[in-house]
Amino acid sequence: MRSKLSHSLLCALLLVLGLAAAAQAQIKWDPANYDAMASADSSDTIAPGTRITLQNWQQYKKFMPVGVQAMFSGAYPFRITGEPGFTIEVGPTVSIPLAKRLKEDTEKYAGQTKLVKTASGGYTVEGYVAGVPFPKPSGELAGQQVLYNAFFGFIPPIYRYITDTSLVDRFRNIFTQYTEVVYWRLSHISDPGMPINPDYGKGYLQTARYFVLSPEQTRYTTQLAQQPDDPQKVQEIYVFLPSLRRSLRLSSAARCSPILGTDWVQDDNSDGMAFQIPNFNVKLLGQKKMLFIVHADNPGMYNNQNYNLRSSVPAFPSPKVGKWELRNVMVVDTSPLPAVGSYCYGHKVGYIDPDTWTQLGWDFYDANQKFWKFNMIPMRPLRIDTGDETTFHSANVDIMWDFQNQHVTSSNVTAPTQFGSQISADLRDAPTWAFPGSLSRIMK
Repeated sequence: MRSKLSHSLLCALLLVLGLAAAAQAQIKWDPANYDAMASADSSDTIAPGTRITLQNWQQYKKFMPVGVQAMFSGAYPFRITGEPGFTIEVGPTVSIPLAKRLKEDTEKYAGQTKLVKTASGGYTVEGYVAGVPFPKPSGELAGQQVLYNAFFGFIPPIYRYITDTSLVDRFRNIFTQYTEVVYWRLSHISDPGMPINPDYGKGYLQTARYFVLSPEQTRYTTQLAQQPDDPQKVQEIYVFLPSLRRSLRLSSAARCSPILGTDWVQDDNSDGMAFQIPNFNVKLLGQKKMLFIVHADNPGMYNNQNYNLRSSVPAFPSPKVGKWELRNVMVVDTSPLPAVGSYCYGHKVGYIDPDTWTQLGWDFYDANQKFWKFNMIPMRPLRIDTGDETTFHSANVDIMWDFQNQHVTSSNVTAPTQFGSQISADLRDAPTWAFPGSLSRIMK
């Protein structure tokens, strides 16, 4: 009896020590973690055809975003195992062109955009017309320039798709929600068929509408997020509640509230760029060679069965989704200035691809500087109605892992994204549907 009891106590002690060691190994905010990443101008590389697994990942750690390092580390409940579905297959790096009109607008207007310091201590922009505002970021304010390139990043005048969103809790229960998503670009438009700044869009950069299709108990719930084109202004959020048959405007303090019950908060809209940049301290951590999925396979990318939803890392993209490739991304850290007040994130670090200034992922740290969430956005270039084939925000697979609460939200496009005339005529009426008055038309 004593022997069995001693053995049980020893096992319990070893378990406690193991948990304590794992907790000690968990990641905290430290710029050194990003300094250790492979610099874009180094000779470090990974040969196409390389397969990265739990057995050899340490050799390639410097090419991984912190969130992926956390999955391989074993220090969190989300942990990579030796199963084939977790193998990272590396493919060649393939450049992605800007849309033709965007490139022309960049050449025409880039020199007009200026950074201006604000009372908050951050920086806003003046003089922006269209195109990429800062095509060659440099100097002490390079980080701000990179963020504004992403903030004003290209999207078509309108696009629409249906998402199959899986919300996974710590017990691997999966709640599925289907949502219609529509984006309208309202100003600074780079499209050959439209004016740069139509009258109806004055004051706003873009609008995103999320209309819940199922399950039936939440059907018709709709969120409308309007992004002002003044970076100093907070996005305007309206929610239509079918139980009340009316819409409500959320408080500007709701920037850290969940988007329709998911693991994204309101400031994570537009693939992470819906926050007020002038209210944040911004620093470029360097240009690094990082592994991301940017040329995903079609149709493998769009099949939820290829994302290991019930595994030890729910929604991790299996090799059927596509190959990862080294991208020379800009790594930018943002932290809240005092003007923000209480805020959900102590640091958020973005990985932004300078080919098209599209966000590929984010590392999030909580207010106590502990690693909290990782957002990865597997994508592939899409052919839009102008004939251009390029990448842009909010039209791809989007996965958010909450490491602290063991939640995951994975949003997948269920059918080809629609552009222009492929979309119904009523939704193409941006002066009506891109504004909160349209919410009164729901359920009528």
